[in-house]
Amino acid sequence: MARETSSPCSDLLGVIVLAFYKGHGRFFDRVIRWVTRSAFSHCEILRLQPAQADDAFEARAWSSSGRDGGVREKVILFKPGNWEFVSVLWSDGEAVDRIIAEIGNPYDYLGLIASQAFNLRRHRRDQWFCSEICGHALGLSAPQELSPGGLHCRVLEMNSAYCIGFEHAGEPPED
Repeated sequence: MARETSSPCSDLLGVIVLAFYKGHGRFFDRVIRWVTRSAFSHCEILRLQPAQADDAFEARAWSSSGRDGGVREKVILFKPGNWEFVSVLWSDGEAVDRIIAEIGNPYDYLGLIASQAFNLRRHRRDQWFCSEICGHALGLSAPQELSPGGLHCRVLEMNSAYCIGFEHAGEPPED
């Protein structure tokens, strides 16, 4: 897998991987990063893909994209340095199926602006922005509250909690 953020149990690999876009991108990418105070402007869900850390690779990905008109499946060329990959260690593996069920639904421009720029945190039925659909697919509560950077932080925190539980499984509780 291309460079992956380390975790307390980095030898474990999840079935699902999130890809967070941190490349220069277009004007809209820079606006999203500025408004959300994050290094990331977009995210995608992938099934685990082997790749060399320094090589670009193609993979099938799922997300919602304004450029592509909404929720979609797409083969993307992931270039090194433009993406950060995080295994979702605790995923049940059905995340992709949850996005596939939403394919064809439109991109939620109004929800993106209301939730991220004005902090209204509203979900518009059957419309999705990228981090919202990825959070929904992972079964997270209130995914409309998540920017790509917020989703990145939440997944890393949940991975850490999962690893702590995994490392202590079978141990007696402390008094």
